[in-house]
Amino acid sequence: MVVGALKPPCLIVVSQILPAMRAIISREMIEGCRLGTGEVAAKMGVTPAAVTQYLKGVRGSDSLTIVNRSERAKKILFELAHELAREETDMVIVLNKLCEACNYVRSERLICGMCQNSLPRLNSKECDICVT
Repeated sequence: MVVGALKPPCLIVVSQILPAMRAIISREMIEGCRLGTGEVAAKMGVTPAAVTQYLKGVRGSDSLTIVNRSERAKKILFELAHELAREETDMVIVLNKLCEACNYVRSERLICGMCQNSLPRLNSKECDICVT
């Protein structure tokens, strides 16, 4: 049996990159859009405690430096924060922006090290799953 064979990059994104993205979005909504923690939580579909944990670095901080390496992803996440802060939010736009930011992080090969740690038998130099 191949250990870890069913740990695709998507799993790493959901468990580690998405929390970092949420941390960036929640901080921008509070600092840039001047919303309160409860309002941010409601707009993001998480609890106020989760927003507090994103802000304090309890959630998402492990991968924050990885996401911050992508200027394109950060730009999209700031746009996403402002879209969520609006009174009327188009969820199709929100989901597209979230996926676009994720695609930048992946295509810029920023999670290759995480994949290599998760799947030691993977040759990350030859892997092009996230690039295509």
